[in-house]
Amino acid sequence: MRVNTKKLLAASLVLNLLLIIIGSVSVYKGHHRRLVRPYLRDYYRYKVDHYLTLRDQGARIFFVGDSLTDRCEWAELFGRCDIASRGIDGDTTDGVLNRIGEVTARKPAKIFIMIGGNDFVIGRPVRTVLGNYRKIIGRIRTESPDTIIFIQSNLPTLYRLFPLPRNLMPELNRGLKAMADNRKIFFLDIYSRMADANGDLNEAYTVDGAHLNGRGYLVWRDAIRAYVH
Repeated sequence: MRVNTKKLLAASLVLNLLLIIIGSVSVYKGHHRRLVRPYLRDYYRYKVDHYLTLRDQGARIFFVGDSLTDRCEWAELFGRCDIASRGIDGDTTDGVLNRIGEVTARKPAKIFIMIGGNDFVIGRPVRTVLGNYRKIIGRIRTESPDTIIFIQSNLPTLYRLFPLPRNLMPELNRGLKAMADNRKIFFLDIYSRMADANGDLNEAYTVDGAHLNGRGYLVWRDAIRAYVH
C-alpha cells in the first residue's frame, strides 16, 4: 500500500510539473505576442520614418532586407562610404514592397536585396513570397530603370535552434534564380556558402540559429565582393 502511495505521489508531482511547464510556455507565448510583435511593428514604422528623413549623401548602393541586413554595418564591412543599409528587423516581403519607393526615389546604381525568411515564420507559402518579389522587382524596374538588381539567395537556419522546414529556402531560392535575366537582374548564391552538409546554417556563422555573427558576415561579404564595385 505504501509503495502504491509513493507511486501515486510521484506521478502527481510529475503531472503537476508538466502542467507548470505547459502553463509557463503558454504565458511566454502570450507575452511574446503582446510585447515582441508590437515592438516589431513600431520598429518598422520608426525605421521607415527615419529613412524618409535622411538626405541623399551620395550613396549609390543600397542593401535592402530584414534583420540579416539590418544587423550589419555594410559601409564599414566593405570600407566604402557610398553604401547605405535599408534593413529592418522583422520585415517581410510586404514591408519591403510598401517602402521600396524611398529607395528607388534615390535612383541607386545597385540594389542588393534579401528578404523572405520572416514570411515563412508567419506561415506564408513560397508562392506568396515569390509573388511579392515579382512586385518588388517590377517596382524597381519601373521607378528606377537604370538600377542593377542583385537578388541574394535567402539563408538557411540551424534547424535545432530555429526549426524552419529545410525545404523552404531552397525552393524559394530556385524561384528567385528564375527571375534573373543576367542583364539588369542577377541572382547571387549566398546560401551554398552558409549551409552545412545537412542544409542547415553552418553553426560557425550564427549566434542563435538564424542570425549571423561577424564571421558569417565576412563570408557574405566575400561572396558578393566582386559585384560591389
